[in-house]
Amino acid sequence: MNLYFRFFWLILKHLLQRPAQNLFDECETFFRVNPFDLDINFHMNNGRYLALMDLGRLDLMLKAGVFWKLFSRQYFPVVVSESIYFKRSLEPFDLFSIKTKIDSWDEKDFFIHQTFSRKGEIVAIGYIKGRFLRRGFKGSVLTENLFQFLGFSPPSHQKMSPTATLQVSIENNLKSGPPT
Repeated sequence: MNLYFRFFWLILKHLLQRPAQNLFDECETFFRVNPFDLDINFHMNNGRYLALMDLGRLDLMLKAGVFWKLFSRQYFPVVVSESIYFKRSLEPFDLFSIKTKIDSWDEKDFFIHQTFSRKGEIVAIGYIKGRFLRRGFKGSVLTENLFQFLGFSPPSHQKMSPTATLQVSIENNLKSGPPT
């Protein structure tokens, strides 16, 4: 339930602000670990990191001024695959940030790098492959169509980063099923 409060807080915070950044710049979002984020070891639950990464990406879209445009067209983001590396634990009431940056993209997917930091120290690093769908339509929205709709000219000569290539490789490996 507390994720809904954080979700609505981000939306309310941005309703009164003008878009403040470029979609391709890094976005920093601040949170505090609350008791509902904890697992039985009294540190932030590993699943909560992934849920908060969703909010970091939402904050990027809000700050770049694209969220409401996408919403009006009934476009919505979905995660295709994700990876996370935990370096340290986040403890109760720690203030931390998530830095979100679009790493690269291909014809239908975005690859996004997200870093959790506390007092300048990296505590976790996540990476996702995501895409946009449109309600009532079948298939993914092509990135070229998204950029055109949003009026963005993405940086030229964009190619998939080495991390994006690895993410696709891991995903393809998992699709083949468990090892026999």
